[in-house]
Amino acid sequence: MSPVTPTDRQIDDLDRRLLMLLAADGRAPMAVLGRSIGLSRTAVLARVQRLERNGVIRGYRADVVLPGDAAAHRARVGIVIRTPDVAGYVRRLTALPGVTEIETVTGEFDLIALVAAPSAAELDAVLDRVSGWRETVRTTTWVVLRRYA
Repeated sequence: MSPVTPTDRQIDDLDRRLLMLLAADGRAPMAVLGRSIGLSRTAVLARVQRLERNGVIRGYRADVVLPGDAAAHRARVGIVIRTPDVAGYVRRLTALPGVTEIETVTGEFDLIALVAAPSAAELDAVLDRVSGWRETVRTTTWVVLRRYA
């Protein structure tokens, strides 16, 4: 059974506050989350399970920096593509080393990807590869200088 896409009416103000807290710390204990929003641990757990079931919370991830990778190069890449097989393009993009997030977006670009590499040369190699695909019309890269959250 696929998740149900929630409507704004199915997500209330407490859900939104809970989601903000989870986005900041996905490992926060239910009791701590409950104290932050004024609910019991059990009530928070029920909300989190409902939000997971409905596809609002799609997963939890670890943002990892290995020893020696503290200076890893990260970039957001806006990509304009020309292909009827967007899913296939995204699969190819996902398979590249260092591509950790891909989102379809509105506006000037079709996709935004987050790419991380241990060196500028390795980041450049991934960007060159994507730019060389026949389906890629153009890319624009924003190198991340500093990350706050």
